[in-house]
Amino acid sequence: MSETEAEDAFVAKLVQAYPEFRLLQPYLRTPAGAARLAFEGIAHELTQAVFHLPEPVVATGKLQWWAEELERCVAGEARHPLTRRLGRVPATRWDRAAFAPLLAAANHVHEAAPASDFSAQLAQLRPVFLALEHWREPLLGAAGQGSQAQAELRALSHLLRQLARLPLDDDSGGPAVSMQLLARHQLGGAELATAGPARDALVREQLARIAAALSDLALPAGGSWILRLRARCERWRARPLAPGDPFAQLWPRLDRVPWNTAWLAWREARRGGC
Repeated sequence: MSETEAEDAFVAKLVQAYPEFRLLQPYLRTPAGAARLAFEGIAHELTQAVFHLPEPVVATGKLQWWAEELERCVAGEARHPLTRRLGRVPATRWDRAAFAPLLAAANHVHEAAPASDFSAQLAQLRPVFLALEHWREPLLGAAGQGSQAQAELRALSHLLRQLARLPLDDDSGGPAVSMQLLARHQLGGAELATAGPARDALVREQLARIAAALSDLALPAGGSWILRLRARCERWRARPLAPGDPFAQLWPRLDRVPWNTAWLAWREARRGGC
């Protein structure tokens, strides 16, 4: 496999998780755009390590490998396709100590008790995504404007995907719903894998809470157009469901974007920046 093919393979993983990047790729072919795409790919790899590796010690090992890889990037010795695409990061911008908050947040995720309510779910997730967003300036040399909004969007996107995976009952990324919601619908965790009116009502209520939080998300004026477009896509995915099986509707949405996303991406890209 050539270096370009290896890079494309990791970008394809990002695109599979967030299909809007399929439409954004043509507008990210400048050096700054390629670095932004690499940053998103690295953030996705790190998120997968935090939430989807079964053992905390395995997740910690993967995160420490990435810490070493970013140090190599500073030294101009990057090995991973995404850090090669990211480009050399000046030593004045990156310090391995910047990795400590992510390691601490990852450990907290694995040790935390089930969230009591929706606000507690978000509170458990925010430190992970804030730690990632705090790297935007040192890794990209770009101002961290909108880092809070970026982190909140990542957390809500994660909750949306957890909800879609709920029938798998694999606790992938942590419990998909809060204890409060389980109690309200008189369901136990094991019952979430079984279809029924109570589970359907629970799913619709959790989706409504995610949608409301996405609607309330304050995007910075003059901030990244990619952030605005991604927020629009997630709001579209979290819209109310029609009657019937909620998962038959929710899961396919994760692989789609609103019909006019391509046109909006073209319009925003013409204005410059990313």
